Amino acid sequence: MALTRRRFGALAATLAAPALTPALVDAQPLDALHAAAKNEGELTWYVVPYPSELAETMGRRFSERYPGIRVNVVRTTAQVAYQRLNQDIKAGTPACDVFSSTDLAHFLDLKARKLLLPYTPPSAAQLDRHLQNLDPDGTYHVTSAFPMGLVYNKQKVQGADVPSSWNDLLDPKWRGLASVAHPGFSGAAGAWSLEMRRLYGDAWFKKLADNKVQVGRSTIDTVTTVNSGERSISAGPITLAARTADRGNPVGWAVPKEGLVMVVSPSAVMASSKRPNASRLFMEWLIGSDDVVELGRAEFGIPLRTGLQPPGGLPAMGSTKTLAPTPKQMRDDLPAVVELWKDAFGV
Repeated sequence: MALTRRRFGALAATLAAPALTPALVDAQPLDALHAAAKNEGELTWYVVPYPSELAETMGRRFSERYPGIRVNVVRTTAQVAYQRLNQDIKAGTPACDVFSSTDLAHFLDLKARKLLLPYTPPSAAQLDRHLQNLDPDGTYHVTSAFPMGLVYNKQKVQGADVPSSWNDLLDPKWRGLASVAHPGFSGAAGAWSLEMRRLYGDAWFKKLADNKVQVGRSTIDTVTTVNSGERSISAGPITLAARTADRGNPVGWAVPKEGLVMVVSPSAVMASSKRPNASRLFMEWLIGSDDVVELGRAEFGIPLRTGLQPPGGLPAMGSTKTLAPTPKQMRDDLPAVVELWKDAFGV
């Protein structure tokens, strides 16, 4: 299933519905899976979408829910994680059991190379129907999603200066005061850059570079630099911005008039996993557990179950325009965007 803009619009309308209580996955099969997983004892999770602290918390929570299974968390940016994964495979020492990335192209490539274990968790039925069957063969499934929007420092940016368009990043008044992430490292930045190219064309990146924006490796950095006051505005995840603001920091977020960029992150069990039962159980937990819903709400994540509302005043996906590149666009078009970026910024 291609996550087209039309599909995201339909998804948004569904998520705007009143909250429902989803049916829980039958406990008996999970008990049997847990018993088999305990014999394996651990799993290694290469994870991109979550900040390191949250990823570690998730690993611990899983181990509390399913005693006897340790989660080794390896959190990096998308392209670093993918490079490490391929180096492991080439060396014949595969370490990763479950792979979670913000770059959809990674999963198309891994599937084509037959490196993913086909597995559809029963809990996937709890996902909104527009997020189900991202891969009709069941080799990867959506486990998280977050919107990229405009982030700003409330102490430095007020009133009419609050950005309302992606093009505001080019405004001379923000010269040397804006931050973005590099699409060559971050899958989320890659999705965002594809949409900026679609909206404004190839020359936009040179204009962005000319405005002396700061470039980080992760979209997390774009919120950090705004929060510290090092930069005044950025293109970043508004979910993280909302969580940062809730902790008493001077961070605000805005929905660009052109639309938010939705970053969808799948996860998959690696075919080379030596701990397939623990990996399957972890996939079940990532998609269907109340633990993940609870942690997501605490961290201002976008819920994936039908009918659940985003926390902290974040816009439901049905309430605003949403942009999203398809997996095929991420695979076929992103390399050209990275080259445009390198030409513009020299990195």
